[in-house]
Amino acid sequence: MHQEQIQSALPDDLAEEWHALSEWVLGLAHRYGSRVTVRLVDVASMEGFFKSLFRRLHRYPAFVVEGTKYVGSDFSKVDALISECLTAQRVGS
Repeated sequence: MHQEQIQSALPDDLAEEWHALSEWVLGLAHRYGSRVTVRLVDVASMEGFFKSLFRRLHRYPAFVVEGTKYVGSDFSKVDALISECLTAQRVGS
């Protein structure tokens, strides 16, 4: 979606969260390149609803990195999960 469409469709607090999330995702692409795949799922969609039930996620934003869940907006914690996962993959190779 175009940035102005997102901003006009969301309340201010959600627009700020969306902006922070999108900046973080762009940073992931710069840091990790093709080693990391990000998949955003809207919790209000049918897919998001069922994924939330399956993974027992009741608060958002929620992140799942190779099966490990984190709920919250502290992206540094998600970065740490990603780094741990990539390190484990590198060691296991």
